[in-house]
Amino acid sequence: MKKFARFNKSGKIVWALVEGNNAYRVTDSIYNQLPKIDNKSIDTNKLKIVAPFEGNKVIGLGYNYKGLVGRKSHFDEPLIFLKSPESVVAHNGDVIYPEYCKKIWIETELTIVIGKKGKNIPLSQADEYILGYTCGNDITAENIHDRDWHLAVSKGLDTFAPVGPYLIQNIDTNDLEIQSSINGKITQKSRTSDRILNDQECVALVSKYFTLNPGDIIMTGTPAGATDAVVQPGDEVAVEIENIGCLRNYIIKK
Repeated sequence: MKKFARFNKSGKIVWALVEGNNAYRVTDSIYNQLPKIDNKSIDTNKLKIVAPFEGNKVIGLGYNYKGLVGRKSHFDEPLIFLKSPESVVAHNGDVIYPEYCKKIWIETELTIVIGKKGKNIPLSQADEYILGYTCGNDITAENIHDRDWHLAVSKGLDTFAPVGPYLIQNIDTNDLEIQSSINGKITQKSRTSDRILNDQECVALVSKYFTLNPGDIIMTGTPAGATDAVVQPGDEVAVEIENIGCLRNYIIKK
């Protein structure tokens, strides 16, 4: 397993391989199959982490957990929606609670980071397009017009897509514990094995509709309990995925 992160180093955004409290700068491109790593370490305590997102699309899947939709002999294709690039916020960043929203909740999601451009990707080749994995929080507002939850004003508002802290490579994601919490109280808990579509199936499905570019991210759905994970200004929220990391954010009113 390899752990990478994007850092702000003296005003410049860099990728680095993270090992304990030390980081080793990626000197060429994180999207190379074997990126070159500087052997001089950097103390991560002196760096500010930024979101592992360099693409132009945040794509989400809805109703991709069996525990959410119910046990069936046949499952419908998950819903697919877009969140704006401005919705992305980093670990420890603030999530803005707009004054016109009456109800907002959090959704813990295993998130795929795309490594190369692709369209109509065959299932057998999907792994070649996955750069790695991170934690995602699909912040959602109850639509102010009481329409479909998956419209842009519910999912795509500024700061409504926290992701991070790390990009994890060389990991089996088929059966990981996944949970969310508000002020330390667990609000969702499941395993990625409860998903209807796995990582490869998610990539193949999404690429049927959208061209995927390096740095794009796919949030692969959330377990049951999300609509009860309601937040208020002042709350500290976290999503945690086994062996991937813990993404923490703060709900603020502006």
